[in-house]
Amino acid sequence: MSVYRYGVGIIVLMIFLQCFFPAAASENVLETHEKLKQREQEIVAELIQTELLLDRTNREYHQVLTTLNQTRAQLPAMQEKLALSQEQLNTSRQKLSLWLRHFYMEGQTGYLYILLGAVDLRDFINRVALVGILVSQGIKNYYDTMAAFDEVKQRTTELGKLEQTLVDQQKFLANKKEQIAQLQQSKQNLLTRTRQELGESQGRVLLVVERLHSVLLPMDTLLARFEHAPWEEYRPDQIHWLGSKVKVVYKDSTLTRLLFSGVEQRYAARASFAKQQLVIQGQGEDNIPFTIAGQLQVSGENVRYNIQSIKIGEYTLDADLVRMVGGDDGIVYPLGKIMGWRLQHIQIDEGKATLELVPT
Repeated sequence: MSVYRYGVGIIVLMIFLQCFFPAAASENVLETHEKLKQREQEIVAELIQTELLLDRTNREYHQVLTTLNQTRAQLPAMQEKLALSQEQLNTSRQKLSLWLRHFYMEGQTGYLYILLGAVDLRDFINRVALVGILVSQGIKNYYDTMAAFDEVKQRTTELGKLEQTLVDQQKFLANKKEQIAQLQQSKQNLLTRTRQELGESQGRVLLVVERLHSVLLPMDTLLARFEHAPWEEYRPDQIHWLGSKVKVVYKDSTLTRLLFSGVEQRYAARASFAKQQLVIQGQGEDNIPFTIAGQLQVSGENVRYNIQSIKIGEYTLDADLVRMVGGDDGIVYPLGKIMGWRLQHIQIDEGKATLELVPT
């Protein structure tokens, strides 16, 4: 009887273990899946942040490179002006030296003889005028020399500043070039790590990164074009003149056209305004939807897009990852002015954005 009970106990235990282990295995698989999903999101955030930093650094590099070329182009003209000023200074010094030699060697007694040689009052007045002309010529030579000296000093200072600017710009370029190399290396390291960690899942992650990058880039392109574009090309839907400033209104459809038309964009996307946020929605080539929402703010000479939520298909990035993508200060787009006006404030309402502009 005890043997029978013992056998029944073993059978019950085996049945229990068979029920328990699959459940535990399922929980482990689910936990692994959640960790993998979280890691994929972290990799997405790291990669897109690197891409955006690389874009920004490349943009700064090319801006300074353009300025550097302009500075170099100014050097020959500045050097020529300095040479002309030095030549003028030498000429003025020679004239002044000649007059001083004449005055100290002959002028002191010669001028007196000229005055004493007058035959009458009228002749004396004429002789005084003649002496005055001779003396004034010397004074003119003196002031011409001083002016030429000041001009040479000014030209030398300007040339020195220009050369220092050139040196600073070259250092800045070298620094940015080093940053670009480091960012590219970081990107390659991230891609290598992505392949190692995710294997077959890397394609989906890289697609998400590419889509995010592709959606956020047109804003930068638009603002760069916006700064010096003709008014007709980016005409707003409404214009309100308020004394010394102006308010312009852009609707959803207008902003979508400005952001995504004429820009290399492989994903259908549209912009809208809702809940005081700029919302970018779209659908990729694989029909996976995406939504990016954030606030637009003016900060000095820049426009900041503070991203608050990102959703790509089934991916909804948590707050920490969203902050990693956008940065603590948001994505910064340099924009000093819009068509000759300085952007002072952006107000977002349902379906529209109002830009407040003041003269520069």
